[in-house]
Amino acid sequence: MGGSAGAARAGRSFDALDRQAGGFVAFGDDLDRLIPPRKPGLAFTLGAMGSKRHNFYNAAFRRAGYDEDAIAVQNRWIEGDREGAASLVPDELVHQTNLLGTEDMVRERIRKYRDAGVTTLRLQPDGRTLDDRLETLGRAVGLVNEVAREPAATR
Repeated sequence: MGGSAGAARAGRSFDALDRQAGGFVAFGDDLDRLIPPRKPGLAFTLGAMGSKRHNFYNAAFRRAGYDEDAIAVQNRWIEGDREGAASLVPDELVHQTNLLGTEDMVRERIRKYRDAGVTTLRLQPDGRTLDDRLETLGRAVGLVNEVAREPAATR
């Protein structure tokens, strides 16, 4: 069921819904360095958010095409192997669910969210110190403002 059909069934307008997305934001040209720190969090989401039968996030990732991966991560997590579960999270899944990479890559992710109808972008800036996180957040907000000034793609 699409978002607008679900909203209509609930007696609401799809346009009245706040559609949120986002994730960690980190800048750099080395995705091999940016991706691994995000894997444990996704392993937790896939493995521990709910029960084995009722994990909304696991089910959502399975519907998004990560069926085998989501199940494998969940099983490893339930077995108690947290590191093993994290190691099974595909790099592509981390990249698709966060804003990682060069400014051009992050800008493109922001565009995709905008073009998909996201109305609220939630950002978790990466950085070791508060100043690092604030600098990352400032760069990301600058990119959000740039994209907001661009004409939106036709959906």
